[in-house]
Amino acid sequence: MSIRNGIILLALLLGLGLQPAVPTHAAQRCFSETNQCIDGRIREFWEQNGGLPVFGLPIGAVERVLIEGKQVDIQRFERNRLELHHENARPYDVLVGRIGADRLTQQGRDWFGFAKNGDTGGCKVFTETGHAVCGKILTAWRANGLKLDGNGAVSAAESLALFGLPLSDLQTETMADGQQYQVQWFERARFELHPENEFPYNVLLGLLGTEVGGMPTVAVTPPPKDPLYEPQTTGFIASGSHRFKYVMTLNNFHYETTNKADYSKPRDGYQFLIFNMTITNLGPSTAHAAMYMFNVLDSNGRILDYDYEYRIRDCAIDSVTLLPGGTTSGCTLFEVPATGRLEIVYAPYENDQFAPGRYIKWVVRQ
Repeated sequence: MSIRNGIILLALLLGLGLQPAVPTHAAQRCFSETNQCIDGRIREFWEQNGGLPVFGLPIGAVERVLIEGKQVDIQRFERNRLELHHENARPYDVLVGRIGADRLTQQGRDWFGFAKNGDTGGCKVFTETGHAVCGKILTAWRANGLKLDGNGAVSAAESLALFGLPLSDLQTETMADGQQYQVQWFERARFELHPENEFPYNVLLGLLGTEVGGMPTVAVTPPPKDPLYEPQTTGFIASGSHRFKYVMTLNNFHYETTNKADYSKPRDGYQFLIFNMTITNLGPSTAHAAMYMFNVLDSNGRILDYDYEYRIRDCAIDSVTLLPGGTTSGCTLFEVPATGRLEIVYAPYENDQFAPGRYIKWVVRQ
């Protein structure tokens, strides 16, 4: 990778300003290098959290994509993507994409197999992934972070928010220019050592946003076409003398081999099923909804439990009371067999929960 195409990460430490083009007006800032502009909350976040050295130039306009089952507005940059999460309060309404993890997935590489060398001296070992960050890369990781608390100093939490956890130790890889370099992968970045360059250009961040391109952030499987179980189902569920009416929409589902909440892996012969559901109460009375009311049944009719860690840390439906006409949505994760029939079942009542009239179900694999 050439200096011209690399990110000058440690330039932040020396206060070297890399200024893009003058903004065309107050709300918009445009860059002649890529003929793209940033504005609004994206521009504010970009400017306040490192700008060009950290994120690079914009390489696309704001677009709406599916990320882990949710529609999210994003803008792609040379080194990452910024995601607008309007449901979150500042400063968490803009999140930095997990571009490092995405690039490894795109390459078909399982970072769980990367070597772990432990603390070789002066390192920080991250127990969540088992990888150590050392030397120049640790210095750079600690020196930069998102501005979360208004304090001028960079905290470990702010560095973690910007770069994420390490997914590898320092390892040798061949880059796009055909040369071998020592690199270290993180959830949201790839740090590269370039000893052929003079300081401070000997530590660069990879152009992962450019490398990843327009790949989907997750491989989303379309809802099933089984005529018996349409993705959107209107159903009645009885409880005593009450009869509740729901519209249940299976928005999407997909399979993964890593639980992103705690980096666990499924058992041999299993995988994780993640699905996103919308629940609407069409009845005249209030109704209760919660993710724990979902079950997954395998081909033998066994009930598979949801993953609690993923449920509370990601986008799950909280336990809510729905007024008439009220709606809620969210996702959850189940560990399921890698083959065989699977059914998602919404059964909110424990007593005789799979009796007729007490559940709504979807076939997600025949």
